[in-house]
Amino acid sequence: MRVVVFTCDNYSWLIPTFLHFYRKNWPDNPYQTDFVTETKEIGDVSTFYTGKIPWADGAIKYLESQKEKTFLLLLEDYIIKEPIETERVKHAGNLCCNDVGCVRLNPHDRDSRFLFDAGIEGFKEYPLDKPYSISLQTAIWQKEFLFEFLQKGKNIWQVENEGSIRIQKSKKRIIWADIPIINYQSGGYMRKGKVTKYVKQWVEENW
Repeated sequence: MRVVVFTCDNYSWLIPTFLHFYRKNWPDNPYQTDFVTETKEIGDVSTFYTGKIPWADGAIKYLESQKEKTFLLLLEDYIIKEPIETERVKHAGNLCCNDVGCVRLNPHDRDSRFLFDAGIEGFKEYPLDKPYSISLQTAIWQKEFLFEFLQKGKNIWQVENEGSIRIQKSKKRIIWADIPIINYQSGGYMRKGKVTKYVKQWVEENW
């Protein structure tokens, strides 16, 4: 498994903040971490440059270049706020196989009424034909499942919205952790292009 942090030129300034809390809260991280961005250099980290192409095209380009079958996807503006237990991440990674296409590392916070028993202790399943079945926030994915809903020419919001329709007939499952495995500031550091004040304040108080 490999950790992938998606960012872009406009948000490259957020990388030092993301990295500070990522490293602080996961000091024994055993996984290679790659940053996927457009053109701007973002520091002394393993970086894959996509060029100025749509988000989905860049994601596909990166994934096709890698041999791993599973990936832990993170976004740069979701700031990790609690220590991460590596063994729990490893356990989630081991679950992401066969018919489990995605393991979300935090509880579902929207239509929880649709959740049902996944048959796996500590996890619930969410139907693929319900709203918000796909979210690109903090989850482990089988690469082949990602390819089921990634469509070239789409931005990240279109991938989530339209991808939720594209995978409704998939034979894979999405399971959600009952207790956060990677806990982050909900809502993100940025919302609709503006800084989220309470997240910025939390970062300043906890640096």
